[in-house]
Amino acid sequence: MSLRAPSRWRLPLAAGALIVGGAAHAGTPTLGATEAQARAAIHARLVASPYKMSERARSGRIRYALAFEPALAWPWPATGEQRVQPRDATAATALIDVCGDCGNEAAPDAAELRRHLASNAWVDSDERSVRAFARTHVRGRGVEHRMQSLVEAVQQHMNGPIAYRDYLSASQALSARSGDCTEFALLLAALARAQGIPTRIVYGIAYSSRFTGQSHVFSPHVWVQSWNGRRWISYDAGLGRFDSGHIALRVGDGTPQDGAGVMQAIGRLKVIEATGVTAAAR
Repeated sequence: MSLRAPSRWRLPLAAGALIVGGAAHAGTPTLGATEAQARAAIHARLVASPYKMSERARSGRIRYALAFEPALAWPWPATGEQRVQPRDATAATALIDVCGDCGNEAAPDAAELRRHLASNAWVDSDERSVRAFARTHVRGRGVEHRMQSLVEAVQQHMNGPIAYRDYLSASQALSARSGDCTEFALLLAALARAQGIPTRIVYGIAYSSRFTGQSHVFSPHVWVQSWNGRRWISYDAGLGRFDSGHIALRVGDGTPQDGAGVMQAIGRLKVIEATGVTAAAR
């Protein structure tokens, strides 16, 4: 039997809030916010882009100069797709390269892989409905083909309205067929784990108007990374694909606590530069 999440977590507009996907949540359940308040909280934390970034540009390698104002020491995650170069001792400013294979993350040990295969209260991959959906919709051989088939299945299934207020578990999202990028990511992660693919949750920002309707901004966002036997690879059911417009702030396991502090960090984050990097300049 899988762990069950509380029926709903809702957004409190308080100092301790954290960002998980498109919505802000606190460390304890609350009924304190309306959908309009949740939406306003997200729009208040959109990060302006210094440039209009085309899809073609985001298909290559981008080097970002980032800063927190006021200064904030932040433990930037280095992944197989994100290379981090702190520019000062506090990591309040950093150069970050993002592309399909920019980083050099160490391989996980067996214990970490087991953790990212296990069902939990939010990535409830042991739920019968989740397992049945995964069996029905997974296609192809190899992690990459199977994950992409699940991305497409989640996109087709989650056709309800975008909703910021609640934080639903994967099985709840499967039933509701609506939510924001949080629910898209949790459902994709659970489906992958139900198929024996270790998968983790990434909290960060992405250059996209999909969930906010705003152009030329980085929006709070959540996506997943799956282990293919050699490295972690990102998949994004909310936006359809991972590209270099994604900047990771934290990697976790889908629980609300994993995103602690990300809301405040995004509210202070500035994108100073975003530069395409050619092969010769790498």
